Parts: sequence; C-alpha cells; structure tokens
Amino acid sequence: MTIQAAARAVPPQVADVFEEVKGLTAMERLALAKLLLESVLVAEPSEETEWSAMGLEAFQKNWDNPEDAIYDNWRGHYGIPAR
Repeated sequence: MTIQAAARAVPPQVADVFEEVKGLTAMERLALAKLLLESVLVAEPSEETEWSAMGLEAFQKNWDNPEDAIYDNWRGHYGIPAR
C-alpha cells in the first residue's frame, strides 16, 4: 500500500495532519514519528522524549530565521543544479 493510499484510508482528521506533515523536513518527520511511537508504547512520555521535543523546538526557532533564509534555496544560491 502506498502512502497516498494509506492516507485515503484514514479518518479526515488524520488525513489533515498528514497533509501538514508533508511540509516538514525529513528530520522533523522522524522526530515526530519517534514521539508518536513512544506515545503508543508508553503511558507517560519519558524524560528523553520531553528533552527531544524541547530540543527540536529550540532548533526550529534557531534554524528558521530571516538571516539564514537565503540558504533555504542553497542550490540556487551556490549555482548547483538539482539532481
């Protein structure tokens, strides 16, 4: 089953979340997947999970800033063609 087919087979709320997640980077999606998996496997979030979530939030604030926005299109900035 493809990801798109799986997305169609879920409740609308989950499909909405899936659409939002498409805009995340691979690392952000992995962090989210880890947090979701831990939420199913353990009743209470672990201290490590809480620290990971706080670290991801701080990283996002630091990473997504106007001074570094020029590097969002780093291939174009440095003249590197897309593969």
